[in-house]
Amino acid sequence: MTQPVNVGKIEEIFKAGETVSPKTLLAAKLVKRSGGKLPRVKVLAFGEISKKVNVVGCEVSATAQDKIEKAGGSIKTK
Repeated sequence: MTQPVNVGKIEEIFKAGETVSPKTLLAAKLVKRSGGKLPRVKVLAFGEISKKVNVVGCEVSATAQDKIEKAGGSIKTK
């Protein structure tokens, strides 16, 4: 099961320059373990983001990708 996380929550919780990954989202309590494993995560576009963050190992919607990249962030899906 894929767990959604909105860019607005990433803006709220993470600092500029930090890495957003299933592991860091779990540590921030934005997602829960799935069957004892790290969950699959999809970043969605609800909210705004102004911080440059590096998204790693998450699925990202096209609109969320646009917002993250406009804020100077990067996305690496694998």
